[in-house]
Parts: sequence; C-alpha cells; structure tokens
Amino acid sequence: MLPINNCYNLDCIQGMKLIDNKSIGLLLTDPPYDVGYDKKSEELNKIGKGRQKQINRDKDYIESSINYKDFCQQLFRVMKVNTHCYIFCSSKQIKDWILNMENSGFKFIQVLIWQKNKSTFDMTRGYKYSEIKEQILFFMKGWKRLNINGKYPTSILKFNVNISNKFHPTEKPMNLLYRLIQLSSKEEDLVLETFAGSGNHLLAIQNLKRNFIGFELSKGFYEQILVRLKLQPKQLELTKEIQKYHQKEDWLKS
Repeated sequence: MLPINNCYNLDCIQGMKLIDNKSIGLLLTDPPYDVGYDKKSEELNKIGKGRQKQINRDKDYIESSINYKDFCQQLFRVMKVNTHCYIFCSSKQIKDWILNMENSGFKFIQVLIWQKNKSTFDMTRGYKYSEIKEQILFFMKGWKRLNINGKYPTSILKFNVNISNKFHPTEKPMNLLYRLIQLSSKEEDLVLETFAGSGNHLLAIQNLKRNFIGFELSKGFYEQILVRLKLQPKQLELTKEIQKYHQKEDWLKS
C-alpha cells in the first residue's frame, strides 16, 4: 500500500495498482477534458501579450488520453463498498465515463452541474455556444446516503470560478470541493485524486482533515503540489514499491 497523505509523480492507473483493495473512501477527480491546451495557447497568442501569463501557466499541462476501461476497473478494485465517486468531465466525455464505470460495477447516479459566473474560453471563436457550466458525474459503489445536514442539496452547484487560476488552467474553486467532500466523506476517510493538477483537491481534502493519495503526471505541476501542501517527495520509496510489484506475474491483473 502506498503511504497516504502524499502525491506521486506517476500515471494514475499504474499508481492505483499500488493501492490496496477496498481501501478508498471517496474519489474526487478532475481528469483531462481532451480540449488541447497547445491549441488554446496558439489562440491566446493571437489575442495578444496580455494573455502571456496564461500561456506560461499552461506550459506544464499534459493532455493525456484516458484509458477508460483500465482506469475504471482499477478504481472499482480500490474503492470501498458503499462509497461515492465524483468525476469532472467535458460534455463529449460523459458517454465514455458512464459506459466504462457501469461496466466496471459502479452505479451511475446523476450528472451534477457546476454553474459558473464566467464562461470558458471559446477556441472556436463563435462556432459554438460559450460554456458557463461544467459537468460532474456522480457514481456509487454500493449505496451510500449523502451527509445531509439541513436542506437537501440540489444537482445545480453555483460557485464562482477562481479569477486568477494562477496554478493550473483547470483549477476548481475550493468551496465547491469542500461541498462535495463534506457531503460524501467524514474526517479520517481516505480520498483519492488521480489527476491532481493544481493541488486544489488535495488541499481541500487536507483542510477538511481527510487523508489522501494523489497522482499527477506533469513534473512541473507535481513539484508545485509538493510546495503548496508542504509535502516531501516519495520517489525512492515508490520506485522500490513498483519494482516489488513488477516481480509478481499477476501485477497487471491485480
């Protein structure tokens, strides 16, 4: 089992293979949306130098393709029974996520909508409607009631965007993350974030006194996360752990 309360510079599917069966109490993750940030930088360059900070910020972003089947199968193995999963995604990814999560054994509950106060950057320049919301897919393994204290939550979550997004192009607001974590976990639960990005998810988990394991493939963002969360890199321990698992013939099937 990986040491908890740390983030690892590792592909999340390989990383999940190092997590024990039925050990995770909540998934809160923000995978790549398949939007192409290299193309976004080109468009920002056309607008002018005023956007240079955004271009510099996005240079470490890795728009990796997602192996939905392998991801969902590993996730189902590591999740405890009667737990929740939240996956931020683009509109065109909804079908793939639902299909593969259900095939792996999860129950699809609903699409939550994060309603923003600001539209996203439109790279088509007028060939589609500007987006002022994002989707959060809500799944369960088994059945688990939300931690409702008072008014029942609705599927429309209204939270302002981070004005600066200074750490990462796809940062989510802390208050939105706090809301989801509090509704679906309790203190000391172990929460998984497979695409840690800016580290906001991990910071929110840490602030609410939950334990966490995070993965981030980009070396630049990974090093930023270590600084933000005051973590120590675990690369040596992780390397030994991977070597140990590689010696097992059934490592890829675990």
